[in-house]
Amino acid sequence: MLTRLPLLLVFSLVVMDLSAQEYRFHQYRVEQGLPSDVIKATAQDSLGFFWIATDDGIVKYDGLRFTTYRSALHSQYAKGFLTTRKGRLLAIADLDLIEIENQVDTVIFHSLLRGTRNPTDTTIWYGKTLYEDRHENIWIAETQAVVRYDGKAMKRYDFGPEHRSPVFIRSYNFFEDQDGNLYAAGYAGKVFRFNKNADTFELLPQTLPGHSSHVLFEKGKLLVASGDGLYEATLHHGEIQNVHRLMPALNCSYLLRTSDALWVCTFNEEVYRVPGSRYEDAEKLPYSFIGASALFSSKEHDLWVASDKGLILVQKNQFQVLDMRSQAHFIEGMAHDAEHDVLYYCSKEALIGLYHGRDGAWEHRLLYFNRDGYFQTLQFNEQGLWAGTSFEVLLFQHDKLKKRWDFAKEGGFIADVFIDKQQNIWLSQGRARRVKRMSTQDFSLRYYDVPLLKQSQINLVREGDDGIYLASSGAGGYLFFKSHEADTFQNVSLPVNFPVESDLNIHDLAVQKDIVWLASTEGLLRYDGHTTQRIDLGEPLTSSSVSSVETLDDRYILFSNSYGLMRYDVITGDLWLYDENTGLPSNTITDHGILIDRYNRLWIGTSFGLALASKSIRTNATTAQPFCTYASVNGMTRRFRHGLQAPYGAFITLMFSPITFPENKINMQWRLDDDSVWHSMYDHTLTLSDLSAGRHRLQVRAKKNTGLGWSDPTETTVTIGKPYWQKAEFIFLILLAALMIAWASYAVSAAIMKKRKAYLHDLIKERTLDLQKANEELLQRNAELDRFVYSASHDLSAPLKSVLGLIMVARMDKSIANHEQYLDMMERSIRKLEKFIEEVVSYSRNTRMPVKPETFLFTVFVQNLLLDHQYAPNYGKIKFDVEDGTGGQPIVADVVRLKIILNNLISNAIKFHWFGGDREPVVCISLTATTTHYTIVVRDNGRGIDNHHLGHIFDMFYRASEQAQGSGLGLYILKESVLKLGGTVEARSKLDEGTTFIITLPALNPASPTA
Repeated sequence: MLTRLPLLLVFSLVVMDLSAQEYRFHQYRVEQGLPSDVIKATAQDSLGFFWIATDDGIVKYDGLRFTTYRSALHSQYAKGFLTTRKGRLLAIADLDLIEIENQVDTVIFHSLLRGTRNPTDTTIWYGKTLYEDRHENIWIAETQAVVRYDGKAMKRYDFGPEHRSPVFIRSYNFFEDQDGNLYAAGYAGKVFRFNKNADTFELLPQTLPGHSSHVLFEKGKLLVASGDGLYEATLHHGEIQNVHRLMPALNCSYLLRTSDALWVCTFNEEVYRVPGSRYEDAEKLPYSFIGASALFSSKEHDLWVASDKGLILVQKNQFQVLDMRSQAHFIEGMAHDAEHDVLYYCSKEALIGLYHGRDGAWEHRLLYFNRDGYFQTLQFNEQGLWAGTSFEVLLFQHDKLKKRWDFAKEGGFIADVFIDKQQNIWLSQGRARRVKRMSTQDFSLRYYDVPLLKQSQINLVREGDDGIYLASSGAGGYLFFKSHEADTFQNVSLPVNFPVESDLNIHDLAVQKDIVWLASTEGLLRYDGHTTQRIDLGEPLTSSSVSSVETLDDRYILFSNSYGLMRYDVITGDLWLYDENTGLPSNTITDHGILIDRYNRLWIGTSFGLALASKSIRTNATTAQPFCTYASVNGMTRRFRHGLQAPYGAFITLMFSPITFPENKINMQWRLDDDSVWHSMYDHTLTLSDLSAGRHRLQVRAKKNTGLGWSDPTETTVTIGKPYWQKAEFIFLILLAALMIAWASYAVSAAIMKKRKAYLHDLIKERTLDLQKANEELLQRNAELDRFVYSASHDLSAPLKSVLGLIMVARMDKSIANHEQYLDMMERSIRKLEKFIEEVVSYSRNTRMPVKPETFLFTVFVQNLLLDHQYAPNYGKIKFDVEDGTGGQPIVADVVRLKIILNNLISNAIKFHWFGGDREPVVCISLTATTTHYTIVVRDNGRGIDNHHLGHIFDMFYRASEQAQGSGLGLYILKESVLKLGGTVEARSKLDEGTTFIITLPALNPASPTA
């Protein structure tokens, strides 16, 4: 079947008007940086910066950031703007009339009139709108009055409470007729005319429709946006006549006239475009505008809608989707019937015709549908429409299928159909090694062998001035050629100048004079018969697969890749990009998806529908010149209007914006001084560092990827200060410092010599004192040595003599009973000698051994010492108390020396204790500790020491009592041991009451021995 019945249920063959997606919309709300979603008005200053009146202050938008100036107004509610004939930008708010002076790097707000919440003769009262008359007077609409401001003073014209506006945003609209008469149209429909001579307003007897939010005067007629629609009235000699409704658009709020249309918005959700004055052709924009209150047309002819749900940008698309039915369909092929102006396109299963009517509308007709088919290519000539589908070639005449050819036995799908200048049909078929040419005279076929590579196939055929080109795949066989006179195709493939990453498959080709442009999987290739070069488009475009290519004229070609449609200047290498932001339904353009018809209209077939360029893309319009919008030096914001100043070595951050939209489709480049290479800028931000001292010229340019070229460069001067070592102040300081250093060197040298002389004098004096001290110590040591030798000889010889004497007595005494007594007496003498020798050894050890810190428990240590004395006479009669103030914590000390110290004290306490009377002998040994010292106290209640002996008890061989049987070395060795440990010892005593020894020792670190 030619046409499947189910299709009739889906597609209607009835002619119907098409809807075009002419516009794209972008909404700015709080999420994008606005302080409030409620927008009252929008304007542009002389530099192109946008200003927005919101319910939370005035906002500046530089294309990158929204900056809110709340302090510019005394009330947060901004209402509107006015650009005067001289380019001044004024803003009106509840309590202010201000002028905005934008200096780019700062903004100055000039207060013209202040407002109050109660009207006075010098203040405004809740202003609504602004108007400038022909005499440059500024008129302000208030709730029930209007104010004239001539730049010096204001005057109020009060209409009375009966003419008071009941709404916050609207009250009176101003307009002037052809004769220069000024009118104020109230919200209720009342119209007042200003009488210049009487300096008063006069109420006209005629009225406008009620709820009049906005009024335009055009060529003797009034256009009124009212509550129940758009009205028109005639203003003739000051009389309002012929009031009638043009459009039933409810709650009209604002009117804007542009060069090609009247725009009407409503407080509901509609915005209408009226072409010219054809109100019956008014179209509603396909967007829900909630509470649209004002419209603004920018310098780039974009429409900005102020609404209760933010600010909406409306831009007309470069491309339009004329046939909404084509969306969601992969456009496989296109062809154009120039005589009848019909555009044919095909999807996988369907063949559709678009018919251009006299009224400019395009009508959709379904010509053929086959669910099992697969259309891939279309061509049109005098005989009709040729289509390749699956294995068949179909011929349609007058939109009816007239003939079909089945090539299923000769290969795969019909990939391409091409008609040459002789009206011959060239057929490219998958898996075929030959290309077919069909004569349109008798439909006869001729086959041409093609020396294809293995695994290659014929992709397409195109014609040049000298012959036929055939495209295939493979680095060694991607292009073949046959002159018009030749009968065979020759492989004309040339080596490529880049590494091939795939099979180098050619999707499309176009011939431009002697150049063949190849759309390949490796990028855009240029073939001139001598070389095959890949065009450097910059990364990532250079190596991106190209799906289609077509010549636009002798200078420009069009090609497509995954980024969209490109226009390429073959002379300069400039590139223009058109993508979904320009209205293309998809960035993916199909193979052979570019068609330029006989009327130079550009049709684009994409993976998501068919698009038509609404205006020529041959224009070389440029992007708006960018502004520097922000500068910082070392993180601190700086002004830059007259050039940026920065110290040497500073880190500089700059931001640039051309203030054009969509802002996310802008490429930025920069170069410095005489650099000929442009460098890419990312996120509109440039960082500079390590700049040399001096004046630098920074150039920045912008390019919007909506078919616009590079802008004129913006120049910014960056001046880097001299490094500190090149400044005159530094050189002066260096010279001054050199002089000061020389003087200081002399002074210091003199002071050093003086100090050295004093040092040597003090050193000599110190060494002399040291020698004197050493001599005194030597004398003391010699005296001690003399005493030691004398006492030692006495203490050593006395026991020995006693033993010899006892031996002699024992020999003379024959009584065996007395021998035991003699032996006891000899033992005591020998033990006395032994004790003396131990003391001498202890003294020797103390002087030679280094301090060896050890960790131990004090209580256990003392108890072990007491055990060594348990067999001493009278030991059992004495009570020993041990007190550990550390709570049983380990302490660190020299165990050997501490044993010498405590053994002496314990031994003396036992020897010289008081036995008898009514007191119990007690010896108390206690320890207290701090973080730096230990204090050991040994206290007894024995015999005590007389005061005149107390100062000598630590002398060598000193005995404080005749009853003492020791050598007099014990306490001397004790003191020497304490001093060796870096401590102190103190003795306190009262005769017949007892003695207390206080020993203070530093806390040692148990790390290593010390000398």
